[in-house]
Amino acid sequence: MSNIEDRHDRAAKRARADLERLQAQSEKLLGAPPVDTNAAEPQDWTEVWGRRIGILLGTCAAIYVIYDLLTTYIFTP
Repeated sequence: MSNIEDRHDRAAKRARADLERLQAQSEKLLGAPPVDTNAAEPQDWTEVWGRRIGILLGTCAAIYVIYDLLTTYIFTP
């Protein structure tokens, strides 16, 4: 009976070590501080207008793709 318990304890220790290793690796990958887009010189008019134009074009492209998919595959005559 003790042999089974020893194997169980070793497997549990290995599993805990693996979980701790994965936790440490995920902190390295995901632990970077987020980039604050508003902190990059808000007075620079090229960045402000570039961001606005990019958001507008991205929104228009998304609306067009949704419209095209709906008229092509859903509302076909």
